[in-house]
Amino acid sequence: MSVKATGPISDVSLSQLFDNAFELYNSINNTQEPTNSPKIQSDIRQTMRMFEDATKLISLVDMFSDNETFEEVATENIKYFLLPALLGKLTTKICNSNDRMHLVKVAEIYFVDFLKRSKTYGLTDVKIPKISDEKKEAGDNQNKLKSESRMLEDMVTRRNTKLQRYKQEKDLESRLDTLKKNLDNPNVDDETKREYFVTLLKLYAVQIVEELHFLETEKVILGNMMTEVGPTHTMVSKSHTTEKQKFPVQKLQPIIITRDEVQKKVFGAGYPSLPVLTVEEFYEKRVKDGDWPDPSKHGTNSRCLQDMVNKDTSSNDEDNEIILKEEMEEKDDPEHLEQARAMDEYKDMHRRGWGNRANRS
Repeated sequence: MSVKATGPISDVSLSQLFDNAFELYNSINNTQEPTNSPKIQSDIRQTMRMFEDATKLISLVDMFSDNETFEEVATENIKYFLLPALLGKLTTKICNSNDRMHLVKVAEIYFVDFLKRSKTYGLTDVKIPKISDEKKEAGDNQNKLKSESRMLEDMVTRRNTKLQRYKQEKDLESRLDTLKKNLDNPNVDDETKREYFVTLLKLYAVQIVEELHFLETEKVILGNMMTEVGPTHTMVSKSHTTEKQKFPVQKLQPIIITRDEVQKKVFGAGYPSLPVLTVEEFYEKRVKDGDWPDPSKHGTNSRCLQDMVNKDTSSNDEDNEIILKEEMEEKDDPEHLEQARAMDEYKDMHRRGWGNRANRS
């Protein structure tokens, strides 16, 4: 994949962009610094923007089609399946936010999108947990207060499932370590690379199912906290109204691999009040933030990602012109015939190469 990005990441291929962001992502996970430190938080934001840009490029070129099977996906493109999973994990690491519930929702959308796409391509058969709305948590919690025997059965089932996932995770990690050592071989074959990425995707699928359960529990806790401190929270909000108006915080929006509204509805698991962005929406957001160039302010020689978005439209216009010309010729349109004859006479009077013959011997 030789797709090039523009703006601050110009002359960087999609593969390089992803690899650089993935390296930074691994350094965040392996660091000894606290997650809430300014440096780590800055690295998290930077890595997320790089992964978002990579997601934008993948959506732009329609890399993943609903009509293809996993066997048809090129080995070098398999790693891009990880993008929503990586963005979701980074979202959960964001600290110092006034709306943790919003971040939890964004992470859930990323995780469910990753699991849905993985199941669509047959990479995993995990059962995708249903995400709930915190507005219904109070009623749901009351319904869950059932008999002790039923509660014990549920606890045993959850424990067995968790142990099974833990064993599966350890087996995948062991297999991944072996394959990773083989990747260091300069003569590694394509099949080994492919098996490595497939194993990595399966490992992330198992981990993310567990992450979704943790997020569901966190939503219940956050919902209870909001219920208990509602009046106090309102008073605090009023006392800091002026401060919040001076420093507005833009809410995080999930960026998933999708080009249009139809794909967004298929893969984007969301809440009515929390939309995901399509290619065009994401591009407009980046231009508005000043990260990418505005195509309307550049000359004809400039090249930007939006040109690729509009490429299909321009090609369709050319096809329409050709079809219209053929129809006019078939119908012997008087105006078209007159233009054609005038052009023939012009060619007769102005032979090719009879233009400026200065400085010719």
